[in-house]
Amino acid sequence: MMKKSTSHGFTLLEVIVSLVILTIALTAIISVGSNRAETLIELRERNRALIVANNVLSQYTSQSEAVLVGIIDGKQENGNNQWYWQLSVSATNNEHIYRLDVKVSLDDSFDYSSAQLVGFKWY
Repeated sequence: MMKKSTSHGFTLLEVIVSLVILTIALTAIISVGSNRAETLIELRERNRALIVANNVLSQYTSQSEAVLVGIIDGKQENGNNQWYWQLSVSATNNEHIYRLDVKVSLDDSFDYSSAQLVGFKWY
């Protein structure tokens, strides 16, 4: 008569393979979470830069007097950061309409703009 094997459980090889698969899955989940956190931080900073750009554009479009053609620089604090902005005023084909381009950056060199807005002013 043949004796049946009565051993139950997993072999060492099966346990090692399952641990490797679990490690790969957890590494992927942590990596995705980290990338998502970085993306959210970047989006928050861009949103703050857009708020600064919108403030500058609103300030100059709401003025009743004419704006001068040229470039105006300034800085504003928002979200614990010092933001530098640059307003470029240019003439259009209509002598009563001016184009206002606003750039916002964390540095005053404007090599990289965190936000840009364009508006028009009627005078």
